[in-house]
Amino acid sequence: MKSFFSWLSTPYYFNPSVKFKLKISFSFGFFVFIFLYLFKPFNLSSLVDLVLEYTILLGGATVFSVFFMLYIPALLFKSYFDEDKWTIGRNIFLILIGIVLIGSVLWCLGGIYKNVFGIKNLHYFPFLTCVFLVGIIPLLFFVFINEKSVREKRKKRAKEINTYNKEKLVEKKFKTEVTLYSDNKKEKIVFKTDDLVYISSQGNYANFFINKNNDLKEKILRVTLTKIDTELQDYTSIIRCHKSYIINVNFINDIHGNARGYLLKSDVIPFDVPVSRSFSKQSLKSLLS
Repeated sequence: MKSFFSWLSTPYYFNPSVKFKLKISFSFGFFVFIFLYLFKPFNLSSLVDLVLEYTILLGGATVFSVFFMLYIPALLFKSYFDEDKWTIGRNIFLILIGIVLIGSVLWCLGGIYKNVFGIKNLHYFPFLTCVFLVGIIPLLFFVFINEKSVREKRKKRAKEINTYNKEKLVEKKFKTEVTLYSDNKKEKIVFKTDDLVYISSQGNYANFFINKNNDLKEKILRVTLTKIDTELQDYTSIIRCHKSYIINVNFINDIHGNARGYLLKSDVIPFDVPVSRSFSKQSLKSLLS
């Protein structure tokens, strides 16, 4: 039981791309159409010559329902659908809600369509149970296989990157002193670039973590990471690896990956720093070079 809950908390990737959501929606819609047309469950054979028209209607309704589930909730509940917090458990919960929605839409449309021709519709709960049994097993199997496949792929690539960088490791140190000003120009922070470990964002504030005798000292300045990134763009060892993090690659020791993405490890940073999925393989290699 413990391993099952551990699996549910495993990092998973929620793809924010509208193109991807449309692709998934049409794929599920086509599957529903083919399944209903070929196997004719739920007494569809009683429709006789209307089966093709009816199954096309339900396939189209599935496309709409799936896209609605993938697109609208992510807009309304942005914190819950945060890509960096997405897990298998959250993904399965979304699937369960989606199955209920899709089953309800198909049942309602089917009832309306059948009433026009005086054909009796199935009761709601038996119909929803059948939809659930037909959909949940292949979807869970897909989640399991996809997570494992992506995780193994990222682990393999991370290993290749680590090997690549160990072979060509060249230490880069900058002793330049940098001064950054707040957005209102009333405050500033001064540090040496070789002492900067990483910067994180907290709303309109940036948290600077400076290495002092192997101990991290935090300084806060009201400034955006975008502005900081622009100010430090000439320092090749300081890279914005994520929307919320800027890191000094000299303090990064290792990189590993899971189904959600890549993570950077450091002896002085008390957590794994996420890497944006927009990073190319070459960019990942440069993080440790």
